[in-house]
Formats: sequence, C-alpha cells, structure tokens
Amino acid sequence: MLGSQYVMFFAEAGLMRRHAARLVAGVSSPDVLEIGLGLGVFAEQLASMGPGTYTAVEPHPGTAQLARERVLYRYGGQATVIAEPWQLVTFADESYDAIMYDTWPPDGLEDSDFATFVAEVAVRCLRPGGRFSYFHSGTTLSPTRRDVLKHHFASVTAHPYELPKGETPVAWTKPTRQFLIPVATKGLP
Repeated sequence: MLGSQYVMFFAEAGLMRRHAARLVAGVSSPDVLEIGLGLGVFAEQLASMGPGTYTAVEPHPGTAQLARERVLYRYGGQATVIAEPWQLVTFADESYDAIMYDTWPPDGLEDSDFATFVAEVAVRCLRPGGRFSYFHSGTTLSPTRRDVLKHHFASVTAHPYELPKGETPVAWTKPTRQFLIPVATKGLP
C-alpha cells in the first residue's frame, strides 16, 4: 500500500503473463531484468517461460524479501534480487534480452524517471532485438512516454488487456481494469 491505496494486486497475474510472453517470445533462455519487483507477480509468470537468468531491482527490502520467499525459489540459482534503487545499480551493456519496468517513483517524477531509465539503462543494457515494456493503466499511451519510446527504439507496439470483471478484487483501487502492454524493440546494429 502507498498511504491508503493498494498499488499491487495478485489479480494482475493475467496481465503480467501477457507482458512476460510478449517480452520473451521467440527467445531461448532469455536474460530478463525487472525494475520494481513488488509482489513478484511478473516474476511468477516469467518463471514458467524458461528464462536463462532473472534479475530484479526492488528498493524496498521488505518487499524484496516477500518476493524471494514467495516466488524466486522457482528460479533456482538463476535469480538475483538487488534491494536498492535502480539509480544506484550498475548494469552491464547489452546484458538483457528483455526489461520490465514497473516502479513507483515519487509523485511528479514519473515521466522524468521513465525517460532517464530508458535513455541511460534500457537502451544500453538491451541486446540488439531486445524488448522493453512497462506497467501501464489505461487505453492510450501518454504522448511523453510514446515520444521517449519512439526516439530510442526501432519499433513500438501496444496491446490491450482488460482485467476480467469476475477477477477484480473487492479492494481494487485503480481507476480502470483496462491496460496496455507496450513493447519497444531495440534495433539491430
């Protein structure tokens, strides 16, 4: 919870399954980076897709520990959790086939944090042909984020997903059950 608002839901498993599938489709044993581990819902869905390695960055130690206990044992020795802000982590160039960005920056910094991450980490750390996605509520991408993606990636697509009404938790606090799954693909050299 952030204040009195729930921001993470296990009910988003179907959405995260589709994110993971789109990010790693056609890649054998992909190396995946997730920024914002949260409850581990994305990690849980990805585990069944045969990743080579999985690295998560989660700045909240308690949240990271919960996900370690609940999900990451499924990866054996192929999972790493870094419990600090992504801004303090050094990532190797071209070391990932897919990156999922699902973090909660301070109010008012969402788009600037996103733009900085894309420019300084995602583009540099993805292998050619690698894919980047992020958690997005609603049915249209913001012009700011779309421009960032189009500036840095060879292609950008967005796929709709609606959380089934029957799967919506009673405590649902998000303004919609509709989401987009944006996928930006790094160009080949």
